[in-house]
Amino acid sequence: MSTGLMGAIMSIRSLFTALLASCLLVGCVTTAPATSSTATEKQIRELEQQQVRAAIARDRPALERLFAADFRLVNPSGAIASKQELMQLLTEGASPYSSAVYQTDVVSVYRDVVVTIGLETVVPARGAQAGQQVKRRVTHVWQQQGGQWRLVLRQATVVTP
Repeated sequence: MSTGLMGAIMSIRSLFTALLASCLLVGCVTTAPATSSTATEKQIRELEQQQVRAAIARDRPALERLFAADFRLVNPSGAIASKQELMQLLTEGASPYSSAVYQTDVVSVYRDVVVTIGLETVVPARGAQAGQQVKRRVTHVWQQQGGQWRLVLRQATVVTP
């Protein structure tokens, strides 16, 4: 190989290495959890319990305060639902659940966004699983909007026994 070609290859290699290092550094800066998150974590854990209590009590005003206007849900079947669709399910007609318990396992704080992972145990009041205990692994995304934490996304997956 000629020295000119070797020099060009070395320059490209150096440029690629610098670009890769920059991308990794940016990724680390934007995804690292905030270090002073104890108060936020406590607040989010309490909000998750309020959400469960409000759902079981069919308390639409409380649910409206907790869920963001653009909230989306990915249910265990993979379907996507809006806030309005969830409000109808939880507060209109027959109650979908006879009981529900939620345990927050992981809380990750990223400035004005919080991601949680928890375990939900519900007993459906109707349908094929009525009266049976169903466990779901749940991921929530909370965002601070207008000085309040709002639930913007929920994804639930049934945990098989």
